Amino acid sequence: MASIHHPNRPAPHDADLAHGIEDPVQALLRDHDMIRKLADKYLNSRSADVKKQAAVQLLQAVHTHSRLEESVFYPGVRKIEPNLVAHFEEDHLNVDDMLAALEDLRPGGPRARKMMRDMIGAVLAHIREEEEFFTLLKLANLDLSAIALEMQVFEANLVHMQAQFGGRGIRH
Repeated sequence: MASIHHPNRPAPHDADLAHGIEDPVQALLRDHDMIRKLADKYLNSRSADVKKQAAVQLLQAVHTHSRLEESVFYPGVRKIEPNLVAHFEEDHLNVDDMLAALEDLRPGGPRARKMMRDMIGAVLAHIREEEEFFTLLKLANLDLSAIALEMQVFEANLVHMQAQFGGRGIRH
């Protein structure tokens, strides 16, 4: 079985997955589901307050999920399909540009609403492509436990930083 892990860290044993280290693909799929639900809430609610709350949560979820993939997951699986991972990173750059543009727009205004719809469309298309890649990863039968552990540490550090700085950087 192939193993992908950080070169400066020993690879965890398979038993670690049974001791609280979650399958990274399952963690990313759960994020995808949450993003889909928030997008649906934003797109289908008639309430301005619900839309605003869904937008704030969606922007934060997309931002956090993207950082996790770019910092840990993509580097860990790049050798499986380097061109596809490069494509995913390009998708992330495009969404990052939209997130930055949204920060400069008046929340709830017509340009912000259009940009949110465009961003949601791009994110949902990206998620569909990425989930096809997840199927390839499962078929490759790789040991992803080191990536799983790195993802958990990264997320914990990100949550800690967001708590310290009050989530500044994503507003709406």
